[in-house]
Amino acid sequence: MSAHIRHPFPFYFYRNKKEKSKLIYSLTEMYRLDKLNLVKSDLHYNWRDIISVPGAALKPKKIFIASISLLAALVVYNIFSYLTLVIEGNSAASIFSNHGLLPNQLLQPEAVAGRLIYYMGILISAFVVLSGMTAVSIIDLENFRGNQFCGAIQAVKFARRRAKQLFMSLLTIGLFVAFIVLLGFIVGLITRIPCLGDLIYSVFFFFPNFIISLLTVVVIFVLMTGIIIMPSAVAADRAGETFNSILGTFSTVIRQPLRWIGYTLYSLVTAKIAGFVFAYFCFRSLQFLRAVTMLGGGDNVSMLINSGVAHLPLNNKLISFTAGLFPGIDFTINFARLGGLPVNMDITSYIMAVSLFLVFLIIWGYIISIIATGQIYAYVIIRKIREGNAVTEEEPLFK
Repeated sequence: MSAHIRHPFPFYFYRNKKEKSKLIYSLTEMYRLDKLNLVKSDLHYNWRDIISVPGAALKPKKIFIASISLLAALVVYNIFSYLTLVIEGNSAASIFSNHGLLPNQLLQPEAVAGRLIYYMGILISAFVVLSGMTAVSIIDLENFRGNQFCGAIQAVKFARRRAKQLFMSLLTIGLFVAFIVLLGFIVGLITRIPCLGDLIYSVFFFFPNFIISLLTVVVIFVLMTGIIIMPSAVAADRAGETFNSILGTFSTVIRQPLRWIGYTLYSLVTAKIAGFVFAYFCFRSLQFLRAVTMLGGGDNVSMLINSGVAHLPLNNKLISFTAGLFPGIDFTINFARLGGLPVNMDITSYIMAVSLFLVFLIIWGYIISIIATGQIYAYVIIRKIREGNAVTEEEPLFK
């Protein structure tokens, strides 16, 4: 009787383990793709989607990506800050004694070379964070398209491939502004022409000089305010072309300015409030961890945590901003309560300081995740309203 029974998955025909593994992998892929096709996004393409941004940003893989990008940006900033301080004539010992391992305040270099290096470090750090926002954006885009399996590593690799497009988009706008400034310099030289210089400048003052200046100011405004949506435009462009990301950024900010400003303000405000709530739970978690581990470790645990807290710049403005609910509201988290006496300054204190630093890092990772998520939601909503292009009807990039 058993000879007439047909197994739905005839693994017994595959005596080679390699062939059997290939079959199992193929069946798993078929199941996964079928599952992808059944997943439907519930986007409404209106304000109801924006309200859910803080919750949508609270995903470990998105917080992880944002935290890693912030850490990389901080490393870049500190390297360039140290180089600036060295160029300014400071010794390595004095730099470490005055600024520690992580300079936590903005510098004001006096030498021209120091300024160039310092501001270059700031620009590169900002670019690293924007690249991280690109990785966060592709996770949401793939989710909208029905792909629930886009992981952090896959998103980071995508952002790395699109780094050139993001860089060229920002560079193109910057070069355009620089070109207009150069033209303004040349136009100013016209006034130095004897007799006719003032007349020529006055005749052409309104057109084309003023009109070109007006367009340039608009470009600068879009660049300064819309730079946070550029990663979303880069991630949403399937072709990977620089012009498409620039056009998407300008179209979003210029054609739907009130809607974009409203969505952006909401994401920024909720990023601050939700970041504070997350920081509060992190603070309470640290207190709970300290209390329960002291039951077994006693005062030694207390000394370890105290020593780690002693290395942190808790008086820093960024820490104060993180610990406050909102500027002007006197409701803060006192992270200094985690510390105290006694302390030691051996290697374990620095390791503990790094561990506590990672707590602040994921707090800001969540804040950046909210901002990036808010921008990609705003981008797909406004693009749908503007062009009728629904991201939920697109095929996933990764399968």
